[in-house]
Amino acid sequence: MRQQRRRPQLLACLLLALAVLVGPSAVPSAAFVPADGVRSVAVPAAAGEAAAPLPDPAVLAELLKKVSRSGIGKVGLVVTTTDGTVLTDRSADTPLTPASTMKVLSTMTALATLSADRTFATRVLDAGSGRIVLVGGGDPLLTDKTSTSTYKLASLQKLAKATAAALKASGTRKVALRYDASLFSGPLWNSSWKSSWKGWEAKVAALEINSGKVSGGRASANPAKTAARAFAKRLAAAGIRVTSVASGRATAAGTELARVTSTTLERIIHRTLRQSDNVAAETLSRHAAIANGRAGSFTGAAANVKAWLSARGLWTSGLKLVDGSGLAPANKLTATVLAAAVRIAVTQDAFAPIVDGFPVAGESGTLKSRFDDPSEKAGRHVVHAKTGTLSGLASLAGYVTTADGATLVFAEIGNKASSYYRVYNWLDREAAVLARCGCR
Repeated sequence: MRQQRRRPQLLACLLLALAVLVGPSAVPSAAFVPADGVRSVAVPAAAGEAAAPLPDPAVLAELLKKVSRSGIGKVGLVVTTTDGTVLTDRSADTPLTPASTMKVLSTMTALATLSADRTFATRVLDAGSGRIVLVGGGDPLLTDKTSTSTYKLASLQKLAKATAAALKASGTRKVALRYDASLFSGPLWNSSWKSSWKGWEAKVAALEINSGKVSGGRASANPAKTAARAFAKRLAAAGIRVTSVASGRATAAGTELARVTSTTLERIIHRTLRQSDNVAAETLSRHAAIANGRAGSFTGAAANVKAWLSARGLWTSGLKLVDGSGLAPANKLTATVLAAAVRIAVTQDAFAPIVDGFPVAGESGTLKSRFDDPSEKAGRHVVHAKTGTLSGLASLAGYVTTADGATLVFAEIGNKASSYYRVYNWLDREAAVLARCGCR
């Protein structure tokens, strides 16, 4: 449905009035309210949308077939109602590379495993003998300089100021700095990612600043070491001399000197989906794996998402997961699985942050500049979906409100294309067909 913005207090009053007038069954389910006080109105449950006429499956299928897929070698498509009734599909059970629509699954797994208000702390411990340890807690939005972004609450600048104050209070003006990024394990770089990306695509570490990037947008070769050196400079500016910087391990006996804390998991998810943040998706996937007793690594995180899908009957033969961001071409999912995950998100209150994080066509995130020609215009403002893009392929998974007011769930994947722009046209034009329905 068209995204609407209201003050939470006004929304609450309207819902209460509606409940009094027509009974509790008419009140929409609760939904995520971002820290800025505005949110998308909750997607209606299947029972609530029964009055809205659905497309005729045969008519819908014919209209979708008319959308050109020239230059695209393989496609997968499914359109369903929110209760799972399939209206049309095309090779929906063929495993294809999903690109960043994979983030829908990794963030849903994280949200299902961790509390929505979970935060992640970066700490400094006193290790004794003039040594302090900077301990990474897996905050994917940690910055060096304090940010004005409401998403990026924690910075090394704040942490250094608090640490310096604690050290000075004890009479300490000189320290050796150690850094501990041992919360996560395994390689920082996924072997399934293209080696040509190494200079630009960030590695994944439990201690990382500025999304793993250094000057010029290049990727840090050693994110934890980069963060530690930046912290040492911040300490020096705050009046604490740092004699050395090296890797080390914190011990349970260390006394905490200071900490900075991230925003909540639901806020991180909102930004991750809107901006398709690879580092954040990988980091959250590791946190979920650790919470379930698995390794905080690419392998452990992928196994954890697989287990989440399996528990819901969504894991089938031919599927393959090797990361949490969707950067790996080796990932294989089906349109059926992606649509099933979206249906869970739009019908279960616990996953409201996922729905609210979907980019909106013509409005926000990675869909802000999409649906940009006349044949796609109907999808603007009513298509809410996660995007995915890699060389020669693209995908789109989310929901759309038809012209008749019905909510449809869809997932589309196009692989082996001459250009991902060709796939964009196919994805957006097919979603626009859904928006124009009708279709009877």
